[in-house]
Amino acid sequence: MKNTAVLATSFALACTALQAHALDASGQRYVNQLVQGGPVSIREAAQSIYHSGYRDQETLDVAAEVLLQKYRSATDNTTSDALAWVCKALASSGNGRYKPVLAEVVANSNNRKLDRHCEKAGNSLSAGGAPYTAGSVNLDAYRAGKGQPAASSTQALAPAAAPAAVAQGSGSFSDVRTGMSMDEVNALLGAPTATFSHQTGKAWIPFNFKGKDVARVVSLYKGKGRITFSQESVYANVWRVLEVTNNPNESGYP
Repeated sequence: MKNTAVLATSFALACTALQAHALDASGQRYVNQLVQGGPVSIREAAQSIYHSGYRDQETLDVAAEVLLQKYRSATDNTTSDALAWVCKALASSGNGRYKPVLAEVVANSNNRKLDRHCEKAGNSLSAGGAPYTAGSVNLDAYRAGKGQPAASSTQALAPAAAPAAVAQGSGSFSDVRTGMSMDEVNALLGAPTATFSHQTGKAWIPFNFKGKDVARVVSLYKGKGRITFSQESVYANVWRVLEVTNNPNESGYP
C-alpha cells in the first residue's frame, strides 16, 4: 500500500509538472502567429523557427497541425509558400516525429511547389520517436488562449478568451537566438538604446549575387549588451541575428 501511494504521488507530481509547462516568449509568439494569423504570419513564424533553430516540441506540434489542416487548400502562391516554410521548419528540428506528416503532404497535395519542398524536407529526416498524428493538437484551444494539446479531450472548451499575448519588450536577452529577425527581437526586447550600421567586405565581392551579409546593424541595449544583425539579402529588407553579446556594462551608445 505504501509503495502504491508513493507511485500515485509521483505520478500526480509528474502530471502537475507537465501541466505547468509554459511556452517561452518566443514559443508563444510563434504559436499566436501560426493559429491566429493568415499565410504571411504563418510564413514569418516558420521562417523564424527555421533560421533560429527553435526546437520546442509543443510549438512544432502546433506547426505540424496547421500544416495538416491547411495543405489541401494551398491553391495560391502565398499559402503554398507559407506552408513550404512550415515543412522546412519541421525538418530543421531534426525530429523524426514529423517525417510522417511531411510524407502525408507529399502523398496527397496537388501543389507542386509544396510537394517539392516537403519531399526534400522529409528526406532530410530519419524516422524515429512517436510519430505526430493529425488531431493531436487542438488548434481551437490555442485560439481560445488555452494550451491544450490533446484534441481528443472530452472536456468542453470554456468561452473563448483572448490568446496569451506577448507584451512588447517582455522578453529577455536569453530569449534571443541566432537567426531571429530584427522585428522579432524588437518585439521581445523593445527598442534598443541606440544602433549603428556598417558595410562588410562582402559588399565588394563580385559574385555575391544575393548580396548576403553586405551590411550589418548593431543594436545596443544599455546594461544588457549588443546584438549584431546581418542583412539577409540586398533584395529583401530582412535583418537576422548574427551575434548576441551579453555585457551588463554596456553603455548603450556607440
